[in-house]
Amino acid sequence: MSLVVSGEILAGVLIVLVLTALLYIFVRRRLLSSGAPLMLCALRPHGGTQYRLGLLRFSGNALEWFTLVGPSPRPARTWERPLLELGPPRPPASPIAGLPEAVTVECRYRTDTFEVALAPAAYTAMRSWLESSPPGFNVNVA
Repeated sequence: MSLVVSGEILAGVLIVLVLTALLYIFVRRRLLSSGAPLMLCALRPHGGTQYRLGLLRFSGNALEWFTLVGPSPRPARTWERPLLELGPPRPPASPIAGLPEAVTVECRYRTDTFEVALAPAAYTAMRSWLESSPPGFNVNVA
């Protein structure tokens, strides 16, 4: 086999791999967003120095965080609505890659603290979701 044919085969295999990865990312995001709002955010554990980009989803009674380009369709973190507390929004100390004009929010879940960085509109949506009552909770309140 000549060098040209080997190069063409290698290029073809690389193109197929790249297209397969892009298709998987597209299908995963479509599956994650089905039925619930999904937004881009970054997460930093307490004491951490770097933010990890991910996707935040509001489900009925939980807030779920998924890695941005991970293999798993399951959330990496899940926080129950009644146990999650949000602090006030602040501008980030340094720019966050992938999130221009983001605000950071210190969060507390039970004894765990962490920071979430997201767009101001996404913060408003998250705050509204957290402060509204969960579906089916105190339905008969007049």
